Amino acid sequence: MEDNLQDFAGIILFVTTPTGDRLLMNLRDDIPGIAWPGKWTPIGGTREGNETPFETAHREVLEEAGITVRDMRMIPGPRHHTHERSIPLHAVFDGTDADLVLGEGQDVRLVPLTDLHQLDTPPYMDHYLNLLGGLRQL
Repeated sequence: MEDNLQDFAGIILFVTTPTGDRLLMNLRDDIPGIAWPGKWTPIGGTREGNETPFETAHREVLEEAGITVRDMRMIPGPRHHTHERSIPLHAVFDGTDADLVLGEGQDVRLVPLTDLHQLDTPPYMDHYLNLLGGLRQL
């Protein structure tokens, strides 16, 4: 991406298993004033201080799911209009559901991509899943 990586408000992090067949999802709290209340979303959050996008993503995934990830990279392609100031990233998690520790929201789990349509997700999901398709060859 040719974006200035210092000019961003937050990140959205798509964490997949090494085979790319499952995606880490967080069931957001259902309270007014937060983004996507009561919906299943990927990991995401706001930049703190002078963090880089990668530092923000590592902090957010640790806060929300209690894990660390590897092979983090930017997702190429246009951003969804709801994320004009957020940087979309992809990373890999080598663990299992048993390794996840809920830190924020109502639930966190690795969801098979084939089951995502059963979840109540924000409208941007299809956009980013299409962009992620080319990254699944890990």
